[in-house]
Amino acid sequence: MLLATRSISPAQAHRLPIVLAARAVIFVLCFTLTIVIPGQRIHTLSIGALFIVAVLASLPYPQSLLTSAIPFLEGLAATVIIVYSSPLSDILLPYLLVPALAIGISRGFGGVTVSVVICGGILWLSTQPDLSSDAGLSQVSLVAQWLVVSLAVGLIASWAKRILVTSNDPDQAAYESAYRLLDQLRQVSRQLSVGLDARTLTESLLDDLLATMSATRGATYIPGDNPDFRALSARGVSPEQWVPLRSGDSIWAQAWSDGHIHANAHGLSVIEQDVFGAVIPLRVGERTIALIGLERANEPFTDEELAVARVSSGTYAVRLDAALLFSDIRLSATTEERRRLARDIHDGVAQELASLGYAIDDLGATQADPATSAGLSNLRREVTRIISELRLSIFDLRSDISVGMSLNVALSEYVRSLAIGPHIQVHLFLQEAPERLSIDVEAELLRIVQEALANARKHAHAENIWISSRIQPPLFEIKVEDDGQGLGQGRDDSYGLKIMGERAERIGGDLEVGARDTGGTIVRVWRV
Repeated sequence: MLLATRSISPAQAHRLPIVLAARAVIFVLCFTLTIVIPGQRIHTLSIGALFIVAVLASLPYPQSLLTSAIPFLEGLAATVIIVYSSPLSDILLPYLLVPALAIGISRGFGGVTVSVVICGGILWLSTQPDLSSDAGLSQVSLVAQWLVVSLAVGLIASWAKRILVTSNDPDQAAYESAYRLLDQLRQVSRQLSVGLDARTLTESLLDDLLATMSATRGATYIPGDNPDFRALSARGVSPEQWVPLRSGDSIWAQAWSDGHIHANAHGLSVIEQDVFGAVIPLRVGERTIALIGLERANEPFTDEELAVARVSSGTYAVRLDAALLFSDIRLSATTEERRRLARDIHDGVAQELASLGYAIDDLGATQADPATSAGLSNLRREVTRIISELRLSIFDLRSDISVGMSLNVALSEYVRSLAIGPHIQVHLFLQEAPERLSIDVEAELLRIVQEALANARKHAHAENIWISSRIQPPLFEIKVEDDGQGLGQGRDDSYGLKIMGERAERIGGDLEVGARDTGGTIVRVWRV
């Protein structure tokens, strides 16, 4: 294709094959008409000047700001030549199509409009036709026709360029748009007062609503991966006390479906006396993205209070939507980065260590000195241990939660593929409801279990490891126990327990690390 380029810069538009061909064809047309039409030989000098302009416009130049303006300069030069071809004739006017074509390809229809307006203004001011005579009206009509045709050519060129470039690289526009959006997101997130953490945002909103509406307890729910909701934050209530459903006749389902605030006189869990509840939807445009439940005693919520709550929640809706989107992006980016690191370790240092192991084997086979041979054997065992550690690290990095693999399935696959060691037995006790936790919660729990297993394997010298997992969304309890030597003295440069605690906090859970009654260590993470 003539326009089949990944991207067209203004500096090269004047030399595209389609522009060069159009320039040659239209110049030959103007030259031929000058020769064959009687009375037009007077324009021979103008044709020569136009030939020079066409040649100069077709030459290759180093890319600069001046070369980007060549189509505009070509249009101005052609207009000046036409003006001074007295009397003005329609013989040279077709050449205005050439710069319009080049500008349409490089600058779009806006650039063509500016160029045509400037050229038309020069033609008008230079000739100043007499509109009271037929000759003047004819001249204005002739010029206007070619200017309109130039606009049409520029429009077609800009449209064709966009279609062809997109068709040649359909992902280019999407990637460029994604880059711009992510760059803006990075800059904006640095300026936000509470960042883009969904839990922090909803906790701040809950605090505002509880204070404004004199409510005693509240919770925020967002859609989960199952048909129901999962709690994102809570104040004064355990999230499992309320069970919001998307279907049915509850005020939760009504608020979710119609996007309006709903209130009742018997609370949000079981029917209680003198407890009043309200559900406030958070909406972005026509979408409901979250529900906020509030309760208070003795006094129903007034229409004025609910209107204030609607305004307050509306200011947070876009923030929460952005935070949830950012969380999805962060999860995808983290997963891809873990896989990249796993590939780099496998293809890099792991391969080098394996080669080193083979070299040590060769040296040991030719070594007659017993002391040296024993030293090489010890070195070979250490290299083997390091390779095993790297293999486990690679497996840790590649293990992940997906839509088709729940947490307990991932745990069983992980333990079976891990082959922790010949002297360690792993006992699994798994209990899981048909519903699942959200993928991001399951991913954090998997990382906590991986860290606990790594600690037991590397430091505890245990013979048995027990893993029990009980999942009943939105609740969970996971325990990793070992019969090893117990907790040692913590190091200042050890961040494993700190990271586990941060992961538990991020998903609204609690973490406990302590000694087992019968010896060893227990790591427990739960939300009950």
